[in-house]
Amino acid sequence: MNLKYRKQINLIREKLGIEKIISIRFSNIKPNQYIKFRDTACTALSRCFKNNILTYIDRKTGQLCPGGDYFLKISHISPEKVNDVYVKNEKVFQNNNVCNKFIKNLPNYPDIAKTRYILLTPLAKEKNKPDVIMMLASPSQTSRILGLSVYKKFLRPLILPALSTCASIYAPINSNRVHLNFIDYYDRYYQGKQKDGLLWKDSDLIISMPFGIFKEIIKYIPLSAHGGFRPKIKPQRFDPIKL
Repeated sequence: MNLKYRKQINLIREKLGIEKIISIRFSNIKPNQYIKFRDTACTALSRCFKNNILTYIDRKTGQLCPGGDYFLKISHISPEKVNDVYVKNEKVFQNNNVCNKFIKNLPNYPDIAKTRYILLTPLAKEKNKPDVIMMLASPSQTSRILGLSVYKKFLRPLILPALSTCASIYAPINSNRVHLNFIDYYDRYYQGKQKDGLLWKDSDLIISMPFGIFKEIIKYIPLSAHGGFRPKIKPQRFDPIKL
């Protein structure tokens, strides 16, 4: 484990039980240790989370997924084509009007991310400063992270219904907020389908944030009941519940 981030990783693991943490960096340079696979953005994320592999997305060569090309601004896709995908093909929305409202509310793709490469690195192997930190967490773990994120200052998380999984890569940057991504249904059950099952568990959520917010959350873990602090109020006694 890289000593640079060992303390943060161990604290998150010990207090919150979160094992899967990756770093996202935007760069025009790709170090040799990053491996290219035949992937979509969402399968690349899963590969990094679950196989502990350094991999990357090349924005010059495009995605296997047209949605990934659209969200990561790899190629220009017209709103009409987006409507075709979401309304006609996938039937995510009933009509173009609803789909267009969704498109207007999408997080802006940030200038900092308009590099050739998006580097995905298990945080334990990261040697540089991340742009975004991403965690794979259960609902209960996610609730605690969200609680820690407002310990010092209340700020609503960024949540958008029907948002693609790949948007979690860049969504926190312009908003400077924690982004909660439910992993798109298509990425869970279609693109995430493997011979032996599914890449994503139904209990898997992605929570991503700017590196600065991640560092603040680490500070709050011993201070907050969502982290390691033990509340002074004793739990109430109640009648037994059959488990």
